[in-house]
This record gives sequence, C-alpha cells and structure tokens, in this order.
Amino acid sequence: MSKQMLNQLPSKHLAQGVGLLTLTGLIAKVLSAMYRIPLQNMVGNAGFYVYQQVYPLYGIGVVLALSGWPMLIAKVVSEQNSQRQAKVAAARLHRILVVISLILFSGIYLGAPVLAYWMGGDLQLNPVIQMVAWMFLFMPILATARGYSQGLLNMKPTAISQIVEQLGRVLIIVGVAWWAQNHNWTIYQIGQGTMAGAPLAALVASLVLWPTFRQFGLVKMRTDERDAWPHLRWMILAKRLWYEGGLLVLVTALLVLFQLMDSFSVKGLLVHSGFLPAQAESWKGVYDRGQPLVQLGMVLATSLGTVLLPNLRQFFVQQKKQAFQRDFQRSFHLSLFMILLTTVGMLAVMPYLNQTLFGSRQGTAVLDVYVLSMIPATLMTVGVTVLQSLDQTRHLWWKLTLGIGCKWLLNQALMPGMGLIGASWATVASLSLVWILVWWQLPQMLRQPTPFAPRWLAKIICVTGLMGMIVSLTLFLLGNQLPTTRLMSSGLLCVGVILGGVISAFLTIYGKLLTVDEWQLLPYGKRIIKIFKIR
Repeated sequence: MSKQMLNQLPSKHLAQGVGLLTLTGLIAKVLSAMYRIPLQNMVGNAGFYVYQQVYPLYGIGVVLALSGWPMLIAKVVSEQNSQRQAKVAAARLHRILVVISLILFSGIYLGAPVLAYWMGGDLQLNPVIQMVAWMFLFMPILATARGYSQGLLNMKPTAISQIVEQLGRVLIIVGVAWWAQNHNWTIYQIGQGTMAGAPLAALVASLVLWPTFRQFGLVKMRTDERDAWPHLRWMILAKRLWYEGGLLVLVTALLVLFQLMDSFSVKGLLVHSGFLPAQAESWKGVYDRGQPLVQLGMVLATSLGTVLLPNLRQFFVQQKKQAFQRDFQRSFHLSLFMILLTTVGMLAVMPYLNQTLFGSRQGTAVLDVYVLSMIPATLMTVGVTVLQSLDQTRHLWWKLTLGIGCKWLLNQALMPGMGLIGASWATVASLSLVWILVWWQLPQMLRQPTPFAPRWLAKIICVTGLMGMIVSLTLFLLGNQLPTTRLMSSGLLCVGVILGGVISAFLTIYGKLLTVDEWQLLPYGKRIIKIFKIR
C-alpha cells in the first residue's frame, strides 16, 4: 500500500482503528492493575514485594514491544512510497532490533546479580530477574509486526495480540500464585513462577502476530535499491530508533522508570533506617499497593485526555488554531475534573479501600500521599499527548530525565526522616516538576487564556472538597459503630462509592461544571444530557 493510498483512506477508517486501540489499551490497563490485587492477597506483602521489585524490568520490555518502538516503526512504514519500501523498512528495523534485544537479554540475564544487589542487596532476586530477561528475545517480532500493521492503518493485529498477551500473562500469574499457596513455595519461587508469565505470554502474542511478520520478515534490499533508497540505510534507521524511538520509550515508560527508582532505593533505605531486611521487604510490599490504585485511578482520566488526539493532529495539519485550542481546553478540563474527583474519592475511602482490596489497613497514610501523584501524572500525560500532536517533543528528553533523577534524589533525601511517606512525596514532587516543565513547553496560544480559569477551578475544588468531606464524615460515623473487619470495610466502601458518585453527579450537573460538548465525551454523557436537559 503506497503512501498516497494511505492518505486516501477515509478518516472514519482511521478513527475506528484508533478507537479499537484505545479500547484494547483500556482493557489491558484494567487487567494489568486488577490482577495484582488477588496476587497480593494470595502471596502476602513479602511475596508482592518480590514481584514488584522486578516488575519495572518487565514494564520496560512491554513499552519497547507495545508502544515505544512500534510507534516509530509505524511512522517509518507510513512514510514509504510503496509496499515494497514499507516491507524493506520493517525488515531492516527488525534486524536492528534483534541485535538490540540480544544485548538487552544478555545484559539483564548476565547482570542479574548486579541488578539484585542494587535492589537492596537481595541476591535471591537473581533467578526472578533472569526469568524476565527471556521476554526481551520476543521484543523484535512483537514491535515490528505491530508497527508494520499500524503503519498500514491495520490496528487489529496489535489489538488482538495485546489482549491475548495480557490475558495470558494474568492467567499464568494468578494460576502460579494459587498453585504456590497449596505447595508451600517460597516467595522467590513464586516470583520466578509469576514472572514466567512474561516470556510465555510474549511467545503466544508472537504466534498471533506471525502471519503479519511473514509479510515482511524475510524481505531483503536489492543492490539497485540501496542507492535509490538512501533513507533506509542501516545507520539512518538505527539513529531513528535511538533518537525518535528512544524518546517515545522514555515518554511511555516514565511511571515504570519511577517504579524502578523505588526498586533500587526503597528497601535499602528502610534497612539503613533500622528495619530488618524481612521487615523492609514487607513494608515495601505495602508501599507497592499504591501502584495498582494509581493505575486504575488514571485509566478514565487519561483516556478522556487522549481521546481527542486524532482531532488535535488533524487540526494542527489543517492549521485550524481555534479548533485546536477548543479541543485542548475540553481535553484538559475533562482530565483535570475526572482525576480530581477520583483522587479525592480515593482519599475519602482509603482505609476501607485498603482493607477491602489488600486485607489490612497497613500503610493507609502512605497510600493517601501516593495517590496524589495521579494528578500531575494525568496532566503530564495530556501535555505530552498535545506536544506529540504538534511534533514538538524534542526537548522532552531532558525534562523526563530530570524527573527520574529528581525521584531518585528525593528518595535519598526524604526517606531517612519520613520513611515510606517520604518515598510517596518524592513521587508526587517529581511528577509535578515534570508536569510544570511540560506545561511551559506547550505553545503560548494554549496557555493563554489559561485553561485554569479561576472561577471554574474554584467551583471544581468546592465540588470535590465537599464530596470528600461528606463521604469521609459519613464513613467515619458509620465506621465507629461497626467492627473493623474486611467484610464491614467492603460494605462501607460500597456506601462511600455510591454516596460520592451521587453527590458528584448532582453538584456537577447543577453547578454547570461541564459544557454539553464535554458531557458528550463522558460514558453515558448523551443519556445524562437528555435526562437532565443540560444546555
């Protein structure tokens, strides 16, 4: 398919493809967050610590194979002028990625003892880390097959393989945890078994993508094509993978890299503060409860923030500045509104949410601070999405790298005096720094007039604050009359969620916080408009 033919494809076809990827991405995110809850319940805090210590390495592999490099490969494929060129480009990129994957596999597998030492000196993590390394061998076929099909605007291979991979991994992880419960496995055996889900699921996804890979995998550039297509030379493609692809990987993997900083520092700092290694591991497992909460909390807000990306890109290409500014304002308002409601709601029910999901109220104060990171993380995601649509991502390198370094340094500075709450504040502060830097990189036309309209912002703070206070007070009064069992916490959690939802909906509708256009982007928004006659 030539580039001209691609350009002639109807926008409806493109929108359907983007919608399919968005939907499967949502499903994958929910699955990725939800399975950790039964996993923690079955293996306990110490077992969860082992899994979460090594998880960031897996997360980086997922970014490389699913979003970072496939996005660049899709871009390169779509730039070609013929089907033959597209196949040659994909085949050459695949061979470069094979070399990179072998380097990554060797570095992680052979360097596992060093990585385990950096992760708080826990050398028993060595086989768990080595198990994750195997998934990097599947990265070339996963990345290039997905990127090639996306470059031809065929989103189905990526969508199907993503769901199959995530579902397969979740089933393996939960199955291993269940088996381990009944066979007295150590927490490190459990970690190794659950991490086996990564390469096995990657293998299954590779089989799903094999028909796509066969279309270009064995294609070689002919002698006469080398001079005719200089842009497909090895060095040029390798540079694009490094610079353009590397930036996409860094953007997509930022939160995972923050988790990696925690893996390298939290346990060691707890031990230095006087905790026994076993105690530090258990408390690190408690701290890690915050990650699935944040991941689930951000799903809706970030999806609403990025759903308008195709429109933004189209308006930018067509130089429709007013339409671009309007959709940015809608995207920003919805994201901020939803993430503030979600954050305040979680804070209001946190003791009951913690006990319901994880079996105890340990670390509730730590989780209270940790979930605050959802606000800057969501706003940063919206900002980066806009910069991508404007092709203005060049200066993001140093901003994101600065944020990662800041997270590491703040862990070292805050944890000795504040413990795990210090690590949570380090995450919030570092993400806030990145968000501010991204915000100031946005074009002035988007920042002025500011989407932080004082009157609108005051109204949303009042709505979320009032909802949070009513829910907190209600649950506090009810909770004092009931035993603090997991069942009672579950009941109170349901009461809090329903009460918070009703209050938020009532105040949002009658406070006119959202416009009709913004309501239409929300789930069941059109129905709400019709029922309450919103104008």
